[in-house]
Amino acid sequence: MRTVLVLLHAVSGVIGLVTGLWAMSPPRPGDGRRRWRQTYMACIGTLIAGLVALVLYDWRDLEAAARIAFSGLAGLAAVMAYRMWRAHREASMREGDWQRRYVSHVYFTYISLWVGVLIVPAVNSSVPQLAVPVVIVAVLAAGHVLITRYQRGLNLRQEKA
Repeated sequence: MRTVLVLLHAVSGVIGLVTGLWAMSPPRPGDGRRRWRQTYMACIGTLIAGLVALVLYDWRDLEAAARIAFSGLAGLAAVMAYRMWRAHREASMREGDWQRRYVSHVYFTYISLWVGVLIVPAVNSSVPQLAVPVVIVAVLAAGHVLITRYQRGLNLRQEKA
């Protein structure tokens, strides 16, 4: 059962990394990305469900530190679910500067996926106490640069329209 849950979680994360790129763009009529957005949302939902199921499945065998870490991940999963809901709501309401808010919500979930994917090798490295913070800072810094550029381009396209 544990193997199935790990595979469900991992496959959802990998597919989410691919589909998240197409889900990042705010919805526009006829943009052809609706399926990508739906797939991304399904991946995030499945990823969260898989994480919660894994934590519950392993809870009694986890040490105190692992319980704290997994509780933190479950908290992050709850925030990701909220941010996906907010992104959907922003796209539905389309009020004010909704495109920027939509991108920010989807970006948060997408960067969280990257941190999750890259943190596993960092934790398993010979120096996790150094590798983990370096990976997190590097992913957040790279993500900030990329999303800032993307949002700047999005703002320019909106001004021209």
